[in-house]
Amino acid sequence: MATSSSSAIANKGFASTDPELAAIDASVRWPVLFSFLTSIHWMVVGTILLVYASSLTHPQETIPGLSLFVNLSEQCSFFTYGRVFPAAVDALVYGWATTVGLGLAVWLLARTCRTTVFAPTTLMTGVIFWNIGIALGLTGIFLGDSSSVELLEFPAYSTWVLWIAYTLFAIPLFGTYLGRKPGGDHLAQSWLLVALLAFPWLFATGTTLLGYRLLSPTLSAAGLPSSSWTGSLPGSGVMQGLLDAWYVHGILTLWLAPLGLGLLYYLVPKLSGLSIRFGSKAQVAFWTWVVLAPWTAVHDMVGGPFPADTVTIGLIFSGLIFIPVAFIGMNLVGTAWAGEEKQGHHGGVVLPFLSLAAVVFVAAGISEEILSIRSANQLLRFTMFRECNIFLWVYGFFSFTAFGGMYYIVPRLLDFGWRSALLIKAHYYASLYGILLVLAMLGFGGVMQGLTLENTDTHVTIVNANDVALSFYIAATMCVGLISIGSGIFALHLGWMVLDWLRIQIRGSRLASEILLEPYEGTVPAKSSEEVSA
Repeated sequence: MATSSSSAIANKGFASTDPELAAIDASVRWPVLFSFLTSIHWMVVGTILLVYASSLTHPQETIPGLSLFVNLSEQCSFFTYGRVFPAAVDALVYGWATTVGLGLAVWLLARTCRTTVFAPTTLMTGVIFWNIGIALGLTGIFLGDSSSVELLEFPAYSTWVLWIAYTLFAIPLFGTYLGRKPGGDHLAQSWLLVALLAFPWLFATGTTLLGYRLLSPTLSAAGLPSSSWTGSLPGSGVMQGLLDAWYVHGILTLWLAPLGLGLLYYLVPKLSGLSIRFGSKAQVAFWTWVVLAPWTAVHDMVGGPFPADTVTIGLIFSGLIFIPVAFIGMNLVGTAWAGEEKQGHHGGVVLPFLSLAAVVFVAAGISEEILSIRSANQLLRFTMFRECNIFLWVYGFFSFTAFGGMYYIVPRLLDFGWRSALLIKAHYYASLYGILLVLAMLGFGGVMQGLTLENTDTHVTIVNANDVALSFYIAATMCVGLISIGSGIFALHLGWMVLDWLRIQIRGSRLASEILLEPYEGTVPAKSSEEVSA
């Protein structure tokens, strides 16, 4: 990590010396910075809600002060587990990950296209509308106006606002790509385009076929009874579970994963000073990931009312996910580790976060591979191991990629350094140990829970499995609290940095105006035009 406090609190020297790149960073400064600031807000909110929801599942005597949360939940329906937990997950996926991901995509696409962003005002408007949509969606969940479909709990009025916001994002982004300079193609652009095209496809399919939230207001206003149109859509009955699994895994593997990989393929070689190891395999990794990643949804079909041959073929394709995971691991992990060895262990601020993100990506791919094995899937399918898988993608891989990206991007947007090397270290280690402990508790706990459920002894019941899982859940809750401390440290550090930058900017503007206003300007008459021309 950053061991030199002087470099961590420098005020200048971060902006690119290339005038072209400096102009690009200036064009995206406010949309990207506002995306980062608002996403950090949702990350803190989502983490607090997750800790609160997890605590509601524990006996009151396990954690001091827990009875206060339980009493609040019992007395106020707004804070019951059925509302707090989906609100926490949606705040993390849509509020934190998606918002910061859009900000990263704006900066990275403009950088790789080597052109100023198209319509920055429209982008800023999109960021504002996106946050309004998230706030409306979470409010709707707390008020009980939500569905029971995983990751699609937002009510209709929130969904429409999110669609408007994404449209305002997409037009400038694709306009920037179409206006790219010749010869500016980069592999990172391919990953970004996959993500930017996959999200509207996933979101449109999910909201239309599962929640009917886009069609419900329109069709109801037209006077059509629900029975006349709900049966005509395929997202009902048995198909609802399949479509929801496809949507959830699509958000993880076709939206968040390509966003993170695009940033890694751009920043890792730049920061390490090395070319991508086994770079010839990068294109193979890209195409095999795009083809095979959607098949990970088949994990949730095992044991369900689906044809056995269909499930078997799906598991085979899902199991082939090890091909792109292995290639991407060789590309990114090898390059990042070589860069850290070259610079000295933790000799920088950004590269340690990106190295860890690359390692966690491989771990997430291995977890998908484990779930592709039928016997392992049957053991772990209904245990906390599935939560471990989601944590790997959201809190592990994508969050560490986003943190590394923000540590690199924000100083270049503001030409202003981070305020404290100590806070960077505290954030890194709190997040590192927090996520490792959470993954250990959920992963090992899922295995123990699954073995208990599969026990053929008649004296072993689901109550015993729940008792086994409870201790791991309590430990995981405490570890999520450690992650929340790291998130809070980063939020405070980013706020401190921005406020310091604003203070210096305002003070600098006042000093400049005082210097430009000479004392005698108000008393000495201005020269005539003839004197000036002479």
